[in-house]
Amino acid sequence: FIDLNDVQFIEKNGMKLIYHTYHENFETYNSFSKIEHTLPENFVRCHKSFIVNVNNIVHISLVDACITFKNDDVCYIGPKYKNNFLEVINYESVS
Repeated sequence: FIDLNDVQFIEKNGMKLIYHTYHENFETYNSFSKIEHTLPENFVRCHKSFIVNVNNIVHISLVDACITFKNDDVCYIGPKYKNNFLEVINYESVS
């Protein structure tokens, strides 16, 4: 079991989901469609391959379309998800 508070983001890589936490990564075979609706509200889809934990975001760069987390991991914002992501997280309060 993974403490969701420690999860920075979840990455889809083929048939695998990779849970990126502060200290290590955990892999499982699953799909976004199966887990997306079971996650707490602080998990938001920002890319076709990433769901982020907004509580662990420290910086958002719209120029680079990337998100930096508390442990310096980085993931990306996809153009299809950008507007909804920024609206959901109320971007002004994060930057």
